[in-house]
Amino acid sequence: MKEILFISGKGGTGKTSLTASFIHLAGNCIACDYDVDASNLPILLKPENVLTCAFSAGYGARIDGESCVSCGLCAVNCRFEAISPDFQVIPLACEGCGFCAKVCPVQAISMHPRSSGHWFQGRFAEGQTMFYADLRPGEENSGKLVAQVKTAARKTAAIDQCSLIIADGPPGIGCAVISSMVEVDLVVLVTEPSRSGFHDLERVYQLMQLRGIKGIVIINKYDLNPVIGREIEDWAAENGIALAGKIPFSTLIAESIAEAQIPAVHPEIREMLFPVWENIKEQLRLV
Repeated sequence: MKEILFISGKGGTGKTSLTASFIHLAGNCIACDYDVDASNLPILLKPENVLTCAFSAGYGARIDGESCVSCGLCAVNCRFEAISPDFQVIPLACEGCGFCAKVCPVQAISMHPRSSGHWFQGRFAEGQTMFYADLRPGEENSGKLVAQVKTAARKTAAIDQCSLIIADGPPGIGCAVISSMVEVDLVVLVTEPSRSGFHDLERVYQLMQLRGIKGIVIINKYDLNPVIGREIEDWAAENGIALAGKIPFSTLIAESIAEAQIPAVHPEIREMLFPVWENIKEQLRLV
């Protein structure tokens, strides 16, 4: 089993539309979306959910009103001011540290898992499997949720004897990105010819180097700024990073995304992306 991860370091490079297209070209694979804060890959693949699992990023305090003697120790010792004057827990303020439960002299406070989101298993196309998640706004531990999605996907791949996982990674270089890189065989860096795109490409590549992961670069919409596009090519050559391909800006791709369709479904886009996919497969074979 091998896993390809598509990341960009920033949003807006066209990473998700390309990931969906390569999943379409690959055929027999398991698809994953590790962008648990804003999963967009399901919009294009349109999976039908077959399994929903709750995710808890931490715990919240709960006060039993019948046992509480209103001594006030919990409110005095809560540094987050999460206990109201009438001795009720304020959910948005509670950090789940559990200190109130420890100081309560009558054990009226207990800690319970807090609902932070869900992860899903779905089916798309002709029975292909997809995993993705939905983290509630403001919740933490996105890296932990990514790890749960990844674990479920790899277990399913082993059971179904599926040899390839293709994953759409989150933007940036935070915990979710670090978690998405675990056990990955090849990272495909999708960038755009802009200063911000180039800068974030360099940042995420530094993260890859720390983890010792092999990468390959795609320059998307390269013809919008050929000068920076050439700079990215030179940078990739200097760092020994293979160039999977340069994809021109296409109104057809933009129209496909606007219609929530996989771009590679169109013969013209498929023909344009197929050589890039062949280069990615060749690099994966060399890993």
